[in-house]
Amino acid sequence: MSDTLTDGVQTDWLAWFDGSAKPNPGVCKIACILRSSDGEEFQHTSTIGHGDSSDAEYQALIMTLKLLLDTIDPQATKSILIRGDSQVVIYDVLNKDNGKSALLTHYREQAQHLMQALPNLELKWIPRHKNYEADLLLRTATHAQAIDYSA
Repeated sequence: MSDTLTDGVQTDWLAWFDGSAKPNPGVCKIACILRSSDGEEFQHTSTIGHGDSSDAEYQALIMTLKLLLDTIDPQATKSILIRGDSQVVIYDVLNKDNGKSALLTHYREQAQHLMQALPNLELKWIPRHKNYEADLLLRTATHAQAIDYSA
């Protein structure tokens, strides 16, 4: 079932997430993309209330994890790679940052709980320019929603 999708990575499922707060803090929006090795794709965007960029990024990761759990059979999936461009969130949830943020504790605990249900999961930070699909989905959804509000 595994296939090479991007950057020479072989995995059953790839996922990307992104979040933003405009202004920061401000209205938070999230986006995530799931893609299977056979090309099946799921996308999600939503407005999630008010907060800062870390709130938005963490909630985008949490939504990605929930969508994966709703979509796949974790025991039958050999590998899952989730990518995001927020070092703060990824290093925090993976405990790579010695100074965990107390403000992010509730997000960290929720994400770690969901990650435990996905035993073959790898979470990886990527630079913003490599997270272009999730970023584009987020920007497109933000623009579309802005148009809807002005109607």
